[in-house]
Amino acid sequence: MFRISLKGVLARKSRLLLTSLAVIIGTAFLAGTSIFSATLNSTFNNLFSDVFKGVDAYVRSSQVIQTNFGDDQRQRLPVTLVDAIKAVPGVADVGPDLQGFARIVGTDGKPLGADGNGPPTFGSVVSGFKGSTWSIAQGRLPHGATEMAMDEASFKKGKFTLGGQAKVVAQSGSRMFTIVGVASYGKVRSPGGATFALFDQPTASEFLAKPGYVDDILVKGDGSKSDAQLAKDINAALPASAKTETLTGAEITAETQSQIGKALNFFGILLQTFSFIALGVGAFVIYNVFSISAAQRQRENALLRAIGASKRQVTGAMLIESIVVGLIGSLIGLVGGVGLTVSLKALLKALNVDIPSQGLVLTSGTIVKVIVTGLIVTVVSALLPARRAGRVPPLAAMRDAAFENSSVSASRKRTISGLVIMAAGIGAIVAVTAGASKALLGVGILGVFVGTIVLGPVIAKPVARWLGAPVRKVRGVTGQMAQENSTRNPKRTARTAAPVLIGVALVTAVSALATSITGQIDSVFTKQFKGDYTISTQNRGDGGLSPTLEDDIAKLPEVQGATGMGLVAAKVGTSAGNTGQFVTFISPSSITGIYELGMVQGDESKLTPDGVLVSEKNAKNNGYSIGSTISMTFADGAQRTLTVQGIYTNDDLVRKFVVSRQMLESTTVRMFDFGIYIKVKPGQNSAKTRAALQVAVDKYGQGKLLSKKEFIKQASGNIQQLLGLIYGLLMLSIIIAIVGIVITLLLSVFERQREIGLLRAVGMTKGQVRTTVRWESVITSFIGAVMGIVLGVGLGWVIVFSLRDNGLSTFQLPVGSTIFILIVSFVVGVLAAVYPAWRATKVDILAALVTN
Repeated sequence: MFRISLKGVLARKSRLLLTSLAVIIGTAFLAGTSIFSATLNSTFNNLFSDVFKGVDAYVRSSQVIQTNFGDDQRQRLPVTLVDAIKAVPGVADVGPDLQGFARIVGTDGKPLGADGNGPPTFGSVVSGFKGSTWSIAQGRLPHGATEMAMDEASFKKGKFTLGGQAKVVAQSGSRMFTIVGVASYGKVRSPGGATFALFDQPTASEFLAKPGYVDDILVKGDGSKSDAQLAKDINAALPASAKTETLTGAEITAETQSQIGKALNFFGILLQTFSFIALGVGAFVIYNVFSISAAQRQRENALLRAIGASKRQVTGAMLIESIVVGLIGSLIGLVGGVGLTVSLKALLKALNVDIPSQGLVLTSGTIVKVIVTGLIVTVVSALLPARRAGRVPPLAAMRDAAFENSSVSASRKRTISGLVIMAAGIGAIVAVTAGASKALLGVGILGVFVGTIVLGPVIAKPVARWLGAPVRKVRGVTGQMAQENSTRNPKRTARTAAPVLIGVALVTAVSALATSITGQIDSVFTKQFKGDYTISTQNRGDGGLSPTLEDDIAKLPEVQGATGMGLVAAKVGTSAGNTGQFVTFISPSSITGIYELGMVQGDESKLTPDGVLVSEKNAKNNGYSIGSTISMTFADGAQRTLTVQGIYTNDDLVRKFVVSRQMLESTTVRMFDFGIYIKVKPGQNSAKTRAALQVAVDKYGQGKLLSKKEFIKQASGNIQQLLGLIYGLLMLSIIIAIVGIVITLLLSVFERQREIGLLRAVGMTKGQVRTTVRWESVITSFIGAVMGIVLGVGLGWVIVFSLRDNGLSTFQLPVGSTIFILIVSFVVGVLAAVYPAWRATKVDILAALVTN
């Protein structure tokens, strides 16, 4: 039986290749993402193992505010601690270090790096410290407030020259520096494509942060002590009031690698999620192909039974075929994954993400995962068809032909099962909307999907008749035949449409979410922003707009007022732990009349440095009222008791708490605006006003000047970019769906050779044959699309509703996306039918009429 199985596989090479395609596409993406993630992890592990290679001890503050978004903010250290560390026996050298946001502007006036996308733009310290990773490749170290060095990649990209000038934008504003040196980061031109503006320590502290403060202090030992002992002695030498902790070089290296690994793992998990979706969709194709194959080989299997083969042997023969398909598909997919990884690296390089060169990392774990996953998906998908093949009675060998049973067997049982599973899923979703844990949402959505697929054969026949009715009217006899072919075998039709259904449902749900977010942005900003222009930035965690930009804009003669907003991490309350949240800071003196907070109590313009505004929802949930006190701890480590001075309703942009910018100016925390909102004086010439504003923005080399309409359009565009990414990833599912339709139609044409031959014999033209197959494909594609849209709209509503506590309050139907999906489904149906329709016209009429 094993030899018979292999001969059967090799005798049907085209079917083997077509069936393997679904496995190849899914495993190629899985392999590509795994190889890419492993390569990135290895590259950055090696890179950051060199960062602290010459560091024996690492001193930093023990005070840190952790947020849910991974943007932890740690208290800075006074540089005066350097002298105390130098006095510790065993210390050979000390290097105060600082890393903050800084944007280098090229000689063409364009800032280097992307605004919020791609690698970060940093400013840091370069010195003669013995353990420094930075080394001067050209020129010399910078000294004084007017000199700088930069990384080699930025130097070349910005077309700078030694002794030339460069503009740099940081927290303190925009300045010109003389370039005196070009530095290399270990063995690479630039760490991960990031840009680095490098200064001496006093300049870096004053320009990037606050004079006299640094992020950490690096220590090089003289070799007389172990790293652990040196770290212990430094801890003992520093006063407890300094609230510091000292790590060894190995400890800070491991911590940094772990943080990078977590960030990269999130990216890898995202990509692998879509690869598993693609494999899941491919499972339907594989199942469908093996079901049709089992039906078409009933006579062959019955003959095997008649000459003594057992049910188990017949079933095993088909499972052997599935193992061959899975193995070949997985191996080809593994090779395709290597090519995909190379393409991803090339794409990142085109986007200015310069990953340090290193060979691809193909681990044994990746090979095993890809092959095992491909095999499991293929074998499990073929299991039921194989079992049905084993149950074929020997008497079936006497039949002239044997096809897959077209009736929906156990229709009542299927209907009840499908409805029960769907009801359970809907029940879980309803529970979430009623306040249950959102962890149930995934279970509910899965239940609805599974229930819909189980009910597919029951739904497919009436839906096919309904969708085929217009085709029947427009195309006449050929349309009627296409409609009847679609309804002839609802099980097969449902299986073929299932991949389209899943892909369309996911795309529709994401489109609904994006449309709802875009609509709310439009509504919120139109209602709350009372000005004329904004200066926005996509940069968040690593920087933003310099606070001094607001002041420069407000001084322009054309401007009536300008106000900026930013975010800062803070721990609210006195509970244990370091978990914090983002608090919005504003300029109370300038916000009135430009941005409407919707004050229900108090006056935002009268907010003092020791006061706080709270949202109405927040006040109700926590019992805050005017005069209540709230304890907040910011990244400088100092605890402040703030008095509630106002309550507002518009918390879409400014979140739960609002504090005064003036209160933060006395701290060492990072302070950048995420947006500046501008109101111009009445009667100003719009073109001249915009030109004057643009000059002020260009001076800083950061931020984008937009009108109110342009800002809303840009916000919508950002959502569309995310949507485009998800569309691109889900395109794998659509490709597999197309492959599934092609394979099913090809096998269906083979199955109906006699029928096609008879039709051709009585006068049906080749063109009519092509039309029939084409419209059958379109109807099948539309079944998946229509059911997917209905399911996706419901899923989108559920997601939007579940996010109501996060500010998303209105659901909007994605009309444009829905129409686009229907058009794409039509095109998919037409394209998928091209080759099967051509093959149908090649049926030999006389050969098809032969009965034996």
